[in-house]
Amino acid sequence: MLKSRYYISDIVLGTAFFFMPFWSLPLVIFQLIKTRRVFYTILISTFFALTASLLAPTGDLYRLYLTYFDFQEFNFDSFIDFLSVKPDFLFYALLYVFAKIGLSIRIIIFLMIFSFFQLSFNLLLKQPRKISVLIILLFVMQFDFLLQGLFLRFPLAILLVIYAFLNKIDGKKYSILLLILASTIHFGALISIPIYFLSRLSLKKLNTALLISLLIIPFGSYIFIFLINNLLEWFPNIPFKEKLEDYFLGYWALEFFEERTWKALFQIYIERILYFLVLAYFLLTKGNTMHRKIAIPFLILINVLFSFPNLFNRYLVLATFFGILCMIIENKKKAYSQLIHLGLALTITLVFSTRIVAQQKNIRVGYIPSIIYNNVISLSIKKYDIEWIDKHIDEKTASPKKVKSL
Repeated sequence: MLKSRYYISDIVLGTAFFFMPFWSLPLVIFQLIKTRRVFYTILISTFFALTASLLAPTGDLYRLYLTYFDFQEFNFDSFIDFLSVKPDFLFYALLYVFAKIGLSIRIIIFLMIFSFFQLSFNLLLKQPRKISVLIILLFVMQFDFLLQGLFLRFPLAILLVIYAFLNKIDGKKYSILLLILASTIHFGALISIPIYFLSRLSLKKLNTALLISLLIIPFGSYIFIFLINNLLEWFPNIPFKEKLEDYFLGYWALEFFEERTWKALFQIYIERILYFLVLAYFLLTKGNTMHRKIAIPFLILINVLFSFPNLFNRYLVLATFFGILCMIIENKKKAYSQLIHLGLALTITLVFSTRIVAQQKNIRVGYIPSIIYNNVISLSIKKYDIEWIDKHIDEKTASPKKVKSL
């Protein structure tokens, strides 16, 4: 009888979600807390993936849409010429296939965000120790699902990096192949390969390296500017020269931070508080889990990149994902550990809300508001064609036209 009641609730809530995904979400979350059924995690993952796919194409996503439209006109030879200057070619190959067969970029965004959320749900629900659903929801809320949809290429590569290191934790041997595959989607995933070998060190050596990396935090920008300048002077034709200049010497290193609005700066500072809470846990506690051996190298990476806001924000997801996962698995009961857990719960909630506010211009100009009154089918068939983009997105800034910040 109990099984029958839950089965009926699945049908009722599934139907309600289909017709009113936004308004039924609180009931779906309530049922997940009550039953811990995977069905409800799928509905939650679907909601956030669908929402992310509705975000207006601005920034990096705007440029990917234009590339997608170009691919529709390319022949195979033109596409090969395009790939010849793209070392991280795999994503563009996928985009070319989608363009030629008429599948929307929104499908890629949906599948990526859905995978991020569902991976997190499944990872914690299958643990031998029963973990509170509220903790699981907080763990899932760490993902900036809107910004991941906008960046698309880099988060897709990072998703593969997460899969690779989870496979390493499970003792599987093809993790390095996934990291190489991720690097063919976005070159930024290349850093995960030395991280993979760093994670093989003993915990004692990793803890020492973590302490040393703390010294780099206040001086990282000076160190990297000096090193990159000299590197480019000695090897002017080095691969990724333009990327190194952009991310360590140019716009993404300096002007990017200076041009942020107060809301964006507030988000940046709150995310740093989130990181410092995770870092404090590893500095104040001891453990010998494999999760800790994976998390510490990513903390070292963030310490090294701390002075570069764009790089910090991009790789933060790896440090927080494996750092918070380790905290949940280790489940330490000491007073300071519990205080860090409380701080994380409050900070993750604040970060999640702040990230949505930071994207309010992109939310308002696109189709996301229609999720309030549309059903799943109506939302799924909405599209951003070249006419819509020309009308609503500024070509020079890749930002919404005539939409003022609140």
